[in-house]
Amino acid sequence: MGVIRYHFLSDVLGEQVNVLVIMPSFEAWKNHEGYKKYYGDYKKVKTLYLLHGGSDDSSLYLRRTRIEEYAMEYDMAVVMPEVKNSFYCNMVKGNDYFTYLSEELPRVMENVFSLSNDPSDRYVMGNSMGSHGAFKWALNRPDFFEAAAGMSGAGDLIELGFYDGMKTRVLNAFGNVDEYRGSMNDFKYLIDKNIKNDVKMPRMYSCCGIQDPFYKGAKEFAEYACSKGINIPFYESDGGHTWEYWDRMLPIMLKHMVKGE
Repeated sequence: MGVIRYHFLSDVLGEQVNVLVIMPSFEAWKNHEGYKKYYGDYKKVKTLYLLHGGSDDSSLYLRRTRIEEYAMEYDMAVVMPEVKNSFYCNMVKGNDYFTYLSEELPRVMENVFSLSNDPSDRYVMGNSMGSHGAFKWALNRPDFFEAAAGMSGAGDLIELGFYDGMKTRVLNAFGNVDEYRGSMNDFKYLIDKNIKNDVKMPRMYSCCGIQDPFYKGAKEFAEYACSKGINIPFYESDGGHTWEYWDRMLPIMLKHMVKGE
């Protein structure tokens, strides 16, 4: 696999951004078919958008998991953007990170790299804050992805304001409760809206460790969706809000998304 750090000026954010990209490689020196497969016929590859958690950046998945091995197994590209502690929001006090993520980033990536623009070839997943970003993207743009997955997501994120150290981040991103409810950040509202409008949603999967402080919220979100007729399989097992848990679950969730199991 090839690993690329790509920098560009974001028109949406008005600043330089960087994205970490894993691309399928080939053994051109040993096997001409490898070259032909990816370059001779200009093959467009399927893509996983992999979203980082709070206080992290795009490098953490490469440093703490075996994502490069998993990408190789499924012959897919992985795009890992950076959005600081924005919760992937068009922030009440801050930049329009959701617009950057959902509109500008894919347009740039699919033009610069050999990535498929077929929705059936696109996937999104994240951990913690990235789980919120993944589900928010999938629920707001249900036509864009084949599948989405969240690991250790908090569900109703407005509740994070009650956790020590999280209040300022939550208010900057979402505003107060009234601004959050019925917005593009409110998952229950988005599910109800999509059902009302008879919108076909991508397959979605969720997991959380039983010892994770976000376990209750993650489970309640999956149960709410299921109560509305939207099946979000919820996988629970021993584990905390840790990279050991996410590295263990990442290949499992990826398999569910890609193979539909």
